[in-house]
Amino acid sequence: MLRKILLPLLIFVLFISWATAARAGFGVSPPLIQNHQLTPGSTYKQEIMLLRSDPANEDLKAELNINAPEISSWISIDQGNTFIMPKNQYQVPMVVTFKIPKNAQLGDYSGNIDIKVSPADSNAAGGVSIALGARIEIDLALTNVSQADFLVREVSLPDFELLGSPWNWKVWAPIFNRLFYKVKVVMNIENKGNIKISPSKVSIEIWDLNKQKILESGVDKSIKKIDPFNTAVVSAGLPTHLGAGQYWAKIRIYKEQEIVNYYEVAFTVAAPGAIGGSNLGIWPWLVAAGLILIVLAIIAALIKIRFWRFFIWLVLLPSKPILHTIVNFFKALNKKFWQWLVRQAEKHKNE
Repeated sequence: MLRKILLPLLIFVLFISWATAARAGFGVSPPLIQNHQLTPGSTYKQEIMLLRSDPANEDLKAELNINAPEISSWISIDQGNTFIMPKNQYQVPMVVTFKIPKNAQLGDYSGNIDIKVSPADSNAAGGVSIALGARIEIDLALTNVSQADFLVREVSLPDFELLGSPWNWKVWAPIFNRLFYKVKVVMNIENKGNIKISPSKVSIEIWDLNKQKILESGVDKSIKKIDPFNTAVVSAGLPTHLGAGQYWAKIRIYKEQEIVNYYEVAFTVAAPGAIGGSNLGIWPWLVAAGLILIVLAIIAALIKIRFWRFFIWLVLLPSKPILHTIVNFFKALNKKFWQWLVRQAEKHKNE
């Protein structure tokens, strides 16, 4: 009799244990937010991945509690302090942002963020709600020492096309080639320092397909700077005169005078329209409009100058006889004056 009672009870306990274990797969990565290079007035972002390994067949509600009294006002969560982890999604990202006030004191700061997850619909489990949790530790330090460092995560050189009509018209082709026909090196760079930074320069050499002859080369020092603790895509360009064909590019990325990365990348220059168009955006049209306006302004100025010359000629034409008479009168007067002086001089001489 006892066996008949204990066996169903044991099966029930095992079932509950299995159900609990099946729902107990929750964690965070990374479990630590650490940065000892922050400066007053800076902004730091850290992506945290919320992970679930249980059968993701229901929505979960995540509730966050920030335990960091000194810096709680600095912290914000992109999804808010309460949000839903959708079903069938095993990884849910959230971004923790720290906005450091400009008047923040230098020193060490710590705390943690507790995360509790539970079924979003408490009635879905027959009234039984199992809450799981995780903790993210916070370890920050504010300093006034500038640190400059970056990591190149990826480099590419996209294929591109020869400029098509109307940008290749001879009347302005040199201008558009200089501005928009470039070899473009695209870099994904992480700023690991606490000040804005970018590569000091990027050297680009273009070689033929057999790497026997260097065709063009140049250096770009105007790379856009990346904010501290951020990752961004920036580019370096080299105006080119390459024709359609395949080439190799040798790329050197510098930090000050040191080469920190070196790449060799093959790329193709295609005929206009061969790979979907140049996709230059609105800028060529704005440049074209500016050039047309400049030409029109020059033409208008020339017309205006010529008009004023015509106007002066038109005004003076009727007065020509009068001017001629006035001029002759003064010439005659001048002649009579000198004749009178000569007569007076002779008269005094005879006396």
